Amino acid sequence: MGPTALGLCTAALILAATPGKAQPIPPVETETVRQSPIIRKLELSGTISSPHAAQISASVEGLVSAVHFDSGAHVKKGDLLLELDPELEEAAYEQAEAQAAQAAGEVKDAIRRLRIAESLAKRNYGPQNEVEAREAEVEIDTATQNSYRAEQKRRAVVLDRHKLPAPFDGVISRRMVEVGQWVTPGTAVFELVAMRNFRVDVPVPQDYYARLLEGADVSLEVDTLPGEDIPAKIGALIPVSDPDARTFTLRVLPTRDGIPITPGMSARVLVALDTGRRDVVVSRDALIRYPDGRVTVWVLKDQGDKIGVTERRVEIGLAFDGLVQVLSGLEEGERVVVRGNESLREGQTVRLAS
Repeated sequence: MGPTALGLCTAALILAATPGKAQPIPPVETETVRQSPIIRKLELSGTISSPHAAQISASVEGLVSAVHFDSGAHVKKGDLLLELDPELEEAAYEQAEAQAAQAAGEVKDAIRRLRIAESLAKRNYGPQNEVEAREAEVEIDTATQNSYRAEQKRRAVVLDRHKLPAPFDGVISRRMVEVGQWVTPGTAVFELVAMRNFRVDVPVPQDYYARLLEGADVSLEVDTLPGEDIPAKIGALIPVSDPDARTFTLRVLPTRDGIPITPGMSARVLVALDTGRRDVVVSRDALIRYPDGRVTVWVLKDQGDKIGVTERRVEIGLAFDGLVQVLSGLEEGERVVVRGNESLREGQTVRLAS
């Protein structure tokens, strides 16, 4: 036998004579199987909308003389958006003002003549019918004055409407007018969208209408805040008139300010409905899923002074809030492994992680 073969045999004998090292006992985290109310989670898709989105138009016709904001501008309620040329209307207002002033003078003079006629009649220097004629004159002149005052007020309103203010706080999403353009009432000049108090309207199957009337916990998920649940509340349940739809509209209102969202974005609405039932539940982390569809959990079992595990197949139901309903395979009070269950073997001894 050569020296190389002799060395290999010696090494093999040494390895065979060395006793195997004891395998370490893996630490695991566990939880006690319990009962809980069963919650059905609905995930619905909707679109974020604004409570105020309007195409704004001037209420009088005229030539645009100034445009103060462009698309994308943030405006406050009352901010001046545009102005129409007021020259002709200013002249009409001044004419109405002058007519009202003239009418006021005529009323004053008619009252003066009435006082004279009354004084003469008392001293029998003038006929009574003259007093009546002067009274009628006062009434006619007063009516004329009121008419001119009403016209002056109307002209003032029309003149004021040559300025178009923002009807609410928001962002100008679209500008549709230029200086020098002639506009008429009903012709949109701006599109204004409110950027607060957003809402999400989603269609919901009619089967859930009665449960939602009793209230439910809702939250939102948006792409701008991935993985984050935004607190929300139910704003309204809106019936849908189309009988073929078999749905109603759920309006959801975020309850947190400062969310980075805009109208038109998509959103997911998460609705938690209490089914009214209680059942056995375990944490989602306790489940082991196999490619063939089997679902199992590792259950603790006493082995004298040691703790072992056994794998048990379970049938699961609804999942909610990190929990899973167990329809069969587990009993309340049993303990299952929720951490360290990835590589356990049947009957293996484990220790509880501190």
